[in-house]
Amino acid sequence: MADNSEFIRSMENATAQMVLDMEKKVEKACLVVETQAKQDCPVDQGFLRASITSETEVTGDEIIGRIGSNLEYAPYVHNGTGIYAVNGDGRKTPWFYKVKAGKYKGGHLTVGQKPQPFLAYAYLFNRDKIEKILGG
Repeated sequence: MADNSEFIRSMENATAQMVLDMEKKVEKACLVVETQAKQDCPVDQGFLRASITSETEVTGDEIIGRIGSNLEYAPYVHNGTGIYAVNGDGRKTPWFYKVKAGKYKGGHLTVGQKPQPFLAYAYLFNRDKIEKILGG
C-alpha cells in the first residue's frame, strides 16, 4: 500500500494556509467598514465613535467578522427610537425624561430619535470594496 502521509500533510497545510489568508481578508474588510462607520457615526461627546471596533473569529466551519459598539445606547442611535424606530416597534406616544446634569440638563418631552444607521451605511457604501477584498 502506498504511503500518502506526505500528500495528506500537504493538503492539511494548504487548507490551514487558505483559512489564514481568508481570515486576514475578513479582518481587512472589517477594518474598511469600521473606519467608514466611525466617519459616519453621529458625534456628541465622541464616546460612540470611539467604541466602534471590529473583530474576526474562526470557528470550525466559518470565519466571522463583527463590527459594532458595546455601548448600551448604540442600537438606539443606529435604529432610532419611539415613532421613528426602524422596525416600527418603538413607543407610539410621547414621553418625558429628565437629565440631572450636563449639557442636556433639565426636562425634555420627546417622540423619539430618528435612526442614524452608520453601520449599515458603512457596509452599503463599501460593498464593492468588500467583495473585491474577499475575492468576489
